Amino acid sequence: MVRILAVLLALGVAACSTQTPSVYSNYADNTVALRKLDQARTRAATITDQSNFDEGCRMVGPIKVSGNRTLATFIRDSFNDELKFAGVFDDTQTKPALNAALTRAAFSSSAGLTSGWWDLAWTLTNPTNGKSLSATIKYDFSTNFVGEIACKNVAEALVPAVQLLINKTVTSPEFRA
Repeated sequence: MVRILAVLLALGVAACSTQTPSVYSNYADNTVALRKLDQARTRAATITDQSNFDEGCRMVGPIKVSGNRTLATFIRDSFNDELKFAGVFDDTQTKPALNAALTRAAFSSSAGLTSGWWDLAWTLTNPTNGKSLSATIKYDFSTNFVGEIACKNVAEALVPAVQLLINKTVTSPEFRA
């Protein structure tokens, strides 16, 4: 009986591991695209989460974003970081701020045998002129048979997935509008 309890306790401890993606880092292609916008200035002021994101990864534990933020807030903050780095961020009330909605956020740590993906979609809306732009990406990456390693890879793949979502947004011809 003691051995059974020891094994169950060991499994329980091993199954509780939070994976945290690294902090966002700017993507050079986004900087280049944003600097082509001449004198345009903006920011994403708000974001709503319509994605029903499930942060659980296998039976290992959750994928938690750094800074105790939601995934939607992480994506909005990352977008604003890209704007800041490119010199097109404006936090004054003189330029229109964009509203964002995270419409889809999901990941797989076991697509196939050792691959995974992030599936992200969002919509940006300019409340001044009513124009909106939607972007969607599916980012594929390698995982592992071992749950702990696979979930670590899911967490590490979030930043490049968000970089590509932002890139698809800022390189869209509709973004300038």
